[in-house]
Amino acid sequence: MQSLADLRSIGTITAANGRFQLNIHPEYTPALLHLSDFSHALILWWADQAVTEQDRSTLQFPAPYAKANNEIGTFASRSPARPNPIGLSLVSLLNVDEQSGLITIPYIDAEPGTPLLDIKPYFPASDKVEQSNGPDWCKHWPQSYEASADFNWTAEFT
Repeated sequence: MQSLADLRSIGTITAANGRFQLNIHPEYTPALLHLSDFSHALILWWADQAVTEQDRSTLQFPAPYAKANNEIGTFASRSPARPNPIGLSLVSLLNVDEQSGLITIPYIDAEPGTPLLDIKPYFPASDKVEQSNGPDWCKHWPQSYEASADFNWTAEFT
């Protein structure tokens, strides 16, 4: 049986000239075969640069969302401050270079140098939810990845 100690990075996130890239370590580039057949992917990453030991033990904190309640639980937020600082981002795949191990994406909400943990292709059958509910403070948020590009996210955070 494997343990959490077996968790390993498959690459890193870089940013240059307004573009982001996922740089896959050479030993994992064979795993990119046919990823380019997909338009989107789910990226799991380790928030190593944004989290302290105190963050990892804090389970409630002031809500970072402008219209939310005063306090919010870690599991009701997307904050990297959590027991295991694993980030999850949906990205658009602009280019997948299987040979060099470079995946070009328009944006990801992670810092350059962040370790990548995994890549999973986006499957609407398991990843898209036709009807969902959330708290009132975020009901006015965009209802799609595409619409969120033009949304004023700055106004949503305290």
